[in-house]
Amino acid sequence: MGKGWFKTHRVLWKKPIWTGSTPEQKVVLMTLLSMANYEYRQWEWKGKVYTVRAGQTITSLASLQEECGKNISVQQIRTALKRLEKYGFLTNESTNENRLITIVNWDDYQQYEHAETTNLTTDQQGTNKAVTTKKNYKHYKHYKNKRIRSFAYANPVQEYQLDLTKGEAL
Repeated sequence: MGKGWFKTHRVLWKKPIWTGSTPEQKVVLMTLLSMANYEYRQWEWKGKVYTVRAGQTITSLASLQEECGKNISVQQIRTALKRLEKYGFLTNESTNENRLITIVNWDDYQQYEHAETTNLTTDQQGTNKAVTTKKNYKHYKHYKNKRIRSFAYANPVQEYQLDLTKGEAL
């Protein structure tokens, strides 16, 4: 199984496919979500070229059982696959060597909001920096006036600078 993360949209928890499932069926569902590829992928294995799209995985019942963990039988996996297929959550194409499982609404469950988040974050940083700069400037003015008065008496010839971000003398 690949590294990284996947999303589970909250709408899934309200659907009959989740609310009416046994714990074992829920384990199979979540395992399949975690196994699905997040992007187009192509590779060669035993002389045969395999291609999968986002939301697909090529596996076997034995591999799926291993990924699901303890106490999940092959029969429970078959039952879960039939149920998930009946509800339109996935398609299951089986051959004598492997099976191609496709999460039907993969894009709905894994929508990427990166562009919106980036713009929002950039705008927030700009706004927050402006506010922070004003606060630092006020602090700087107070600190500067206070330090110059006391510093001028102690050492009138020596120059000094303030770091505006920290309000400390350099």
